[in-house]
Amino acid sequence: SPEEWAADKATLNTPFPNLPYLKVGDKTLTESEAIAYFLVFHANRTDLFGANNDERVQATAVRGVISDLSRDVSGFLWDASKHAEQAKYFEEKVNPRLARLNAFAAGKKHIIGDNLNLVDFALFHALYILGKMDSKV
Repeated sequence: SPEEWAADKATLNTPFPNLPYLKVGDKTLTESEAIAYFLVFHANRTDLFGANNDERVQATAVRGVISDLSRDVSGFLWDASKHAEQAKYFEEKVNPRLARLNAFAAGKKHIIGDNLNLVDFALFHALYILGKMDSKV
C-alpha cells in the first residue's frame, strides 16, 4: 500500500529511495539497472556485460534502443487520450524498432551474440510489456 511504502521508504537510508530496492548487509541498492549491475559484480559474472569490448559497446547501444522504446511506451501508457490509437502507435513507433532489433539479432542465439548478456533481460522485459499491450508482439 502507499502507506506501507511511505513508512518503508523512510528507513532505507539511501539517497535515492525507490522501488525496487535490494538490501545487502548494511547497503540498500535502488534502481533496477544498478541492482542488476551489483548482482553481476557480486556473482563475478562480468561476462554478462559482453564477452569483449565490441560486445559491451553493442550491448550499450541496444540498451539505448530498448530504453528509448520503453520511455516511449511509458509515455503512451500514461496518456489515456492516445490509447484509442494503439494500432497506429504500434505501426509507427513500436514495430519499426522491433524490426530493427530483430534484424540486428538475426543469426544469433542472443541479442548480442552467442552468450547471454544483461541486455537480453532488458529486452525480455520490454517485450513482455509490449506483449501485454498487443498479443502480436
